[in-house]
Amino acid sequence: MAGTGATGRLVKAWGTGVKDLPRNTSWLLSKALTPLEATKDAAGSATQAAGGGLVDMARHAGASVMDVLPVGDSIELRLQRARAAADEAQQAEEAAVHEAEEAKARSDEARQVAERCREYVREVEREQTQEVSEKVAEARREADARVERARASAQADADRVVQRAKAEADDRVSKAREEAEAAQSKAKQTMAEATASLAEARRLADEATEATKAAAEEAHRQAAQLAANADREARSADERVAEAEKVRSRARVQPKRNGRTQRTTVDFSEMTKTDLLNLATTEDVKGRSAMNKTELVTALKRSTGSKRR
Repeated sequence: MAGTGATGRLVKAWGTGVKDLPRNTSWLLSKALTPLEATKDAAGSATQAAGGGLVDMARHAGASVMDVLPVGDSIELRLQRARAAADEAQQAEEAAVHEAEEAKARSDEARQVAERCREYVREVEREQTQEVSEKVAEARREADARVERARASAQADADRVVQRAKAEADDRVSKAREEAEAAQSKAKQTMAEATASLAEARRLADEATEATKAAAEEAHRQAAQLAANADREARSADERVAEAEKVRSRARVQPKRNGRTQRTTVDFSEMTKTDLLNLATTEDVKGRSAMNKTELVTALKRSTGSKRR
């Protein structure tokens, strides 16, 4: 009876331990699976596979323990089955712990990989940011260089244009100065010529005035001379007329004592040319001024002879 009681207590203890084995295994799995929840995002598929295997092993161990419960077999057989089930459960527990540790290691590795990946991404971002900054800086340097080259080229073009404009302006100023100097010289020359012309005009005017005065005086003198000559000519004409009258009176016919008339003849050849001209003037002989003495004598003879008849 005592042996039976001790055996019963042992079987009861084994049964209690075996009955508690699934709960212990579940507790162990929960402890092993707790870190997996923290890294579920990094290694979800590996953790689920390991957890599923442990749950299946726990269920299998529970089924084995249930098989050793008293149903109708002998106690010894049931104890053997219980020990076998306990060994199998222990192996399953060890396998579960190993799987949990491996899952934790993989989870840690996955977390490290994730951290390294995040660090890699951050490093790539930093590198790309640095590269973008360098490219932007290089582009800015190139743009600044292009702007500087464009500015230098534009400045050079502007300097050339300014130099050409200055040269053209200097040429125009020089030409304008030369033209102004030439115009000034010409103006001076023209002024000198005008002054000389004015002096010449004044001289000519003075000469004309003097000449006019002299001409007036000469005209007055000549008029006086002509008047005097006219007076002399008039007196001479009067004298010639008187002389002609004398000649004519000598040539008149005088009566003779016996009642016949006697003509007095004049010898024109004995007269001077002046007397002949005076007589020709009295007789109104045409062309007398161009005749010589002989022609005057002949003309007077014809004139006086025609009057006698």
